[in-house]
Amino acid sequence: DVAGKGISAALLMASIQAIVRTQLAAPSERNLSAAALVAQLNRQLYANTSPEKYATFFFGLYDEDARLLPYTNAGHLQPLVIRETGTELLEVTGTVVGAFPAMRYEEQTVRLGPGDLLVAYTDGITEPENAYGEEFGAERVAEVVKRNQTCESHEIVTKIMEAVRQWSAAEELPDDMTVVLALGL
Repeated sequence: DVAGKGISAALLMASIQAIVRTQLAAPSERNLSAAALVAQLNRQLYANTSPEKYATFFFGLYDEDARLLPYTNAGHLQPLVIRETGTELLEVTGTVVGAFPAMRYEEQTVRLGPGDLLVAYTDGITEPENAYGEEFGAERVAEVVKRNQTCESHEIVTKIMEAVRQWSAAEELPDDMTVVLALGL
């Protein structure tokens, strides 16, 4: 999720995508960790953008055979893992990318079992307020996902978007609304 709006924010997002794709395609970087990739992204953004340009960033490298997701969360909202046994919030392991030159980022690992759902989202999902000034929040995101867990991923995303719009007192929501779902196999 990038800071700002409009063309400058779109250009920052395009830069982030290009940097990550380049790092993932580099033959010498095949064993790159999520934390190392995010640290390199941070250094490149800091060196090539103005100080007010930064982004929150969640990045993971899923190992399908081991069902493990090593991840680094650079100041982004905590993604949820929805399991039959409950909901887990994934830790923030570092600060935003692009704002400070030499940040260290930690890496955590989460197991995604069959049927587990990873839900990542932007603040455009959690921050809309109802008529009483109460934010939609991550708990309501989790409730919507749990109620619709047997649906297809695109249907769950649609249900989340609908719930946020119904919750909000605003006629038009001012922020981008992004949700990414990943199903453990």
